Amino acid sequence: MKLIVAVVQNDDADAVIDALLENNFRATRLASTGGFLRRGNTTLLIGVEDEQVDTVLELIREHAVTRTRHQGPAGEVQPAAATVFVLNLEDYQRL
Repeated sequence: MKLIVAVVQNDDADAVIDALLENNFRATRLASTGGFLRRGNTTLLIGVEDEQVDTVLELIREHAVTRTRHQGPAGEVQPAAATVFVLNLEDYQRL
């Protein structure tokens, strides 16, 4: 089993969650802030079987969009559409 921790931009959170739900994946949504521009993000916690990881990653790729957020002296800053961590999970229970 795996725990996918996906930090997505707030602008994309609803689309990602909708895609996950349409494909029968459950996610816990947490508000978060961070990154270079200190913008609001949404952190998703998704527990899946090992063979489902690629499907979830593809759904996130399809629904999270990279945007130019800031034009500064160094040029455009393009934060990642999503930052994803895939962790081994010893146990996963819905109670």
